[in-house]
Amino acid sequence: MTTPNWQPLVEVKVQAKPEHEALWKLVYEYLAGPRRLRFKATGAWEREPGKTCGPNGASREQLDNAYLAGGAQVGALIGKIGGSTADKGDSPAQVFAVGEYCVIHVPDTARGGLFLTMNDKPQNFYQHSGELDVTIEEAP
Repeated sequence: MTTPNWQPLVEVKVQAKPEHEALWKLVYEYLAGPRRLRFKATGAWEREPGKTCGPNGASREQLDNAYLAGGAQVGALIGKIGGSTADKGDSPAQVFAVGEYCVIHVPDTARGGLFLTMNDKPQNFYQHSGELDVTIEEAP
């Protein structure tokens, strides 16, 4: 088995409430596949007062399609490639769960900015606080 030769791409702080009332934080201006990305996240943030969680989120709530990523836990760190800071994560962006550790293969069809945020319903973002430290590495 071959171990990828990971190279640093970017280290960022991801606020639970992105600036300028955006839903997503742009963490890398442009990337194109194919490549592999590895994410490592630490810290804690609040979805609402008194509901703290880490990058993996909290499994206490039922998910529905009103969340940015229906397949990730509420409060989890999620990402997408493409789209904008304002969209809800649907097409054409590729949305994925990040959590505290994630390795993804970026297909050669993926192009655009790399964005991160907390998985929640857009109308709940005003309650968010805190931030996570995220390290992103790449390998061919």
